[in-house]
Amino acid sequence: MALPLLIIWISVAVVSALAGTTIAIKWDNIVIALKGKRLAILGARAVGKTHLFKFLTTGSIPTEYSQHMARKTTAHRFQLKDLDLKIRESLDLPGAEDAYPDWKKVFNEADFVFYLLRADRLLAGDSGVEQRVRADLRHIGEWLNNRIPQPPLFIIGTFCDLDPEFKDLSPDKRGDYVDKFRRLPIVFELMAHAGGTWQNKVILGSMKSLLDTEALVYEIFNQVKP
Repeated sequence: MALPLLIIWISVAVVSALAGTTIAIKWDNIVIALKGKRLAILGARAVGKTHLFKFLTTGSIPTEYSQHMARKTTAHRFQLKDLDLKIRESLDLPGAEDAYPDWKKVFNEADFVFYLLRADRLLAGDSGVEQRVRADLRHIGEWLNNRIPQPPLFIIGTFCDLDPEFKDLSPDKRGDYVDKFRRLPIVFELMAHAGGTWQNKVILGSMKSLLDTEALVYEIFNQVKP
């Protein structure tokens, strides 16, 4: 009777090993896709551009996270500075609307575009933030249409930690939260300007702490197409 149990145990071990290999291969492909690429970080004032810029040029993330972000693995930490991303300090652009000509120049030189916005304020129905996002995406949508091929656009919603609903969510419910965000009329309009769901990614999170920032960047990079 011991033999079947042994076979089962070996099968589980093999499957687990293969799963780990898949994660490693996927991450290696993502690193290859990002290494040495030019990155534009766009967004209004006080959305987290400077924080993200500093983290991407000095920080690190684990190449694997557990489902519960608080229990992340510590093995296989990857130094982001080794990616050699072409992020000049000027990419952390001022948020004023008169910066659009500078935004356009950086956008046209970028391989990947990160557009940051206050997800917490949009979900709260802040009309001022909605108006600014609408203005930003009119420009970005035009620039996307004028570039062939279009660079991947990542719409990154920040400050979700200030939304009580987000803080109380278990990890398996956060997909529902993203879906709720996508259904906002302003987000639907934003994605239409940006070429639709096939041309862009929506990632929500927080950069309140190092752990939160690592989790957000991990999620962003996991959506990079190798």
